[in-house]
Amino acid sequence: MSMNKNKSRIERDWQSRVTRFLSGETTSEELYHEAQSLVDMIKQYVQTQSCFYSNHLESLRGSSSSMKGLDKLPYTTKSDLRNVGVEVCSIPLDKVAVYYETTGTTGKSTPCPRAAIDIDTSGAYVKHAMQSIYESTFGTKEAMTAIMGPSELYAFGDTYGEVCRELGIPYVRLWPESPRVGLDKASELILALNVKVLVCSPAVALALARLYLSNGFEPRNSTVKQVLVLGELCTKEMLENIAFIWGANCTHGLYGSQEAHAVATGCPNGNLHVSETNYITELLPINDLPLDMGELCLTMLVPGAKPLIRYRTGDVVSFLSKSKCNCGHPGRVLKVHGRVDDILSVGGKAVPPSEVESKILGIIEGVLNYQVELRETDGGIEWANVLLVLSHKQYEHETVRSQLQNSFGIEIKLTILDELDPKTETGAYVSWKHARIRDLRGSGNG
Repeated sequence: MSMNKNKSRIERDWQSRVTRFLSGETTSEELYHEAQSLVDMIKQYVQTQSCFYSNHLESLRGSSSSMKGLDKLPYTTKSDLRNVGVEVCSIPLDKVAVYYETTGTTGKSTPCPRAAIDIDTSGAYVKHAMQSIYESTFGTKEAMTAIMGPSELYAFGDTYGEVCRELGIPYVRLWPESPRVGLDKASELILALNVKVLVCSPAVALALARLYLSNGFEPRNSTVKQVLVLGELCTKEMLENIAFIWGANCTHGLYGSQEAHAVATGCPNGNLHVSETNYITELLPINDLPLDMGELCLTMLVPGAKPLIRYRTGDVVSFLSKSKCNCGHPGRVLKVHGRVDDILSVGGKAVPPSEVESKILGIIEGVLNYQVELRETDGGIEWANVLLVLSHKQYEHETVRSQLQNSFGIEIKLTILDELDPKTETGAYVSWKHARIRDLRGSGNG
């Protein structure tokens, strides 16, 4: 991510573009006009370089777009990526910098190679975010950091490792799902190495806390003072919940995907900010949700290994002006509300996953795990059993139940347990709904 004479002119131009934006030198108007010209360039790039896009973009069967160069272009879907594999790539695999792929938990794994320009332009935003967060939390970058990803084929281990190396942050890679490491060994090393920062999913942060508590150790007594979360839905209330359990600051590390890279990065205030130079964002309307929410559709502007055009992420998001956060980042604030496929209907109302999580975690602190069973009576009246695993016993059962009932607007039964179904550990590696919701309505189990 540092400039050197071995970079091509295009790579140097892109690095300069990102640097100017992050330093606040680029106005919104300049960004918009640059994007208009870059759309035409990236379309030409993929149409001449990608087997898939050379045919796919010939059909004007998509919906309208406020960006002239994207108007009527067809969407790219996850199904497309699974079906075509490496044919979507715009450079041969022998010329990429590194190969990754999706975890394959929701379908066939898809190739996600990255070129050097992808790594640099995406990593610059991660570097900017980490520098800001470490200075805010520690006043220094000398803080041992545990990077905890799902597997070696997943990008963020390399992304954070490279940024740590560039910033002089000491780090260790711990793979909690690896047979050679695992959660037990990871928990031991976190204590032995006096780890101060965890980079992991919310599910892993909670699983570690549960493991420590089951062994009679209070997570708050560890040296961990900062948690950076990524990889699954994480509401403001979940950030606060993890912060309470660990006695540490908790903020977003980044929001993105194997396919789309670092779409947004975190800040000390707990917000996500869009990597504006690298994407054009569109918000596709979703029935029964507020107009400011929609499915995030991305066009990747960086001419790397696998730029995607009008890529439907399947994520429900909303945008806020950068003025809504005083951290100084020049990018808009991005709010992630969960997967489109995970939207629920409760009490006749469409409910995004974030609303369910916020309702539960906004009422009681120290939630180590949660699950919601949706049921209905023989008469068709909806009710729910909310199952919680807590880090403490300081709560009034009826008060919590009553508050949940008022919040959800249906009858609530509250069940406090010592542990939940192991599938809740998987978090969004499968899907939030798979992990957190059991919809038993109409099953005769009311």
